[in-house]
Amino acid sequence: MAITKTENGTYRLRMYIPEEVKPSLGISSKVVEKRFKKRSDASIFEIELLTKISNILDGGIDIPLESDGNILFSDFYTNVWWEAYKSGQTTSTAKPPTLVTIENTEIIFRKHILPLLGNYSIDFLNNNKQVILNLMTQKSREYANFKTIKSYVISIFDWAEELDYIEYNRIAKTIRRIKAIKKIQLQEEKKDSDLYLSKEELQAWFSAFQQDLDQDKLSLKDYVLFFTTFFLGNRKSESYGLQWKHVNLKKKEISLVQALDRKKGVKTTKGNKKTIFSIPIELTALLHSWKIQQKKELAKFNILQVDEQYVFTYIDSKGNVNSRLHADYLNNKMKTVKRRHPELTHATPHKLRHTGATLARLSGVSLETISEALTHSDTNTTKFYVNTSNIVPMAVGEIAYRNLEK
Repeated sequence: MAITKTENGTYRLRMYIPEEVKPSLGISSKVVEKRFKKRSDASIFEIELLTKISNILDGGIDIPLESDGNILFSDFYTNVWWEAYKSGQTTSTAKPPTLVTIENTEIIFRKHILPLLGNYSIDFLNNNKQVILNLMTQKSREYANFKTIKSYVISIFDWAEELDYIEYNRIAKTIRRIKAIKKIQLQEEKKDSDLYLSKEELQAWFSAFQQDLDQDKLSLKDYVLFFTTFFLGNRKSESYGLQWKHVNLKKKEISLVQALDRKKGVKTTKGNKKTIFSIPIELTALLHSWKIQQKKELAKFNILQVDEQYVFTYIDSKGNVNSRLHADYLNNKMKTVKRRHPELTHATPHKLRHTGATLARLSGVSLETISEALTHSDTNTTKFYVNTSNIVPMAVGEIAYRNLEK
């Protein structure tokens, strides 16, 4: 066997190198000997080396054994790509990634990408398309957000090409062809009716919130937060980012100009849009009542309610008073209401956004108007939120017939 276990628990790989391939591999010794902490690492290196030898004997050209491309995927990620990524050098975007994006990227690599590819060398993967195709296809069957994994893996090899670790990225086209199988399956299993609440289901949620408020099981703040998010049809992070300076109760208007990220930091709205919403009298009255109550509650802690004050805050788990809302705050409040009212149809803040768009479309509101209300860049995005068939007030045949009558 080429791999043997040593007395100190490591694994030694010894492999004879044919004389005719030594120049191409850039070595002079007859035997390659390396030690590894794990047998799996030794096996991977052995496979790579055998593949190189086979390629050379078959008349192919291979890269020297000790070239930069021989670096492990995991080492390249940690020592080369990661800092460049955090600085924004690995992408063509104008700004480097935010702290939240960096944190999410680290999680994806740690949980998904490194366990999959970490023990292979950059060069081996780049020159063995079938290996990475098999590995990535399997991952596409397990993980719905496969598109993100694809983009990061391609970025790794693009950066390796940029820094001359490899001649060029041979696998980008192959990876792009892999479909997000798990995501496609989940989408096919979903029914349109699961994506939004019907009128009756929405009314049941309204009644449940009202009942819990009347019975002091729900605070006025949480009640107003729920209805603010519903009436605006906005993203929950945009509700969290509202300050009183953005709310004009006299004009019955709310300006959406910012949101909160998962770290409670202020960020721009999606697409950097700034939108002024006219709000109904019902929401105006709720916000007016909450503003009066919040002022009293803050006064207990000697905090003045100024224009910069956030409309919705809470005392967090560490005892911090007037803290900005956690990313899952409204989700958790809705789950609590659902537990008290098990007859309710499952809903989330984002489902409320789908619900508003879909019910508006069923009421005859144009797709363009809904798109503007959702602050979308175009109606193509809006179509994913309007979970209903196209509404055609008059078929083309009838239009032609009516014109004939004239």
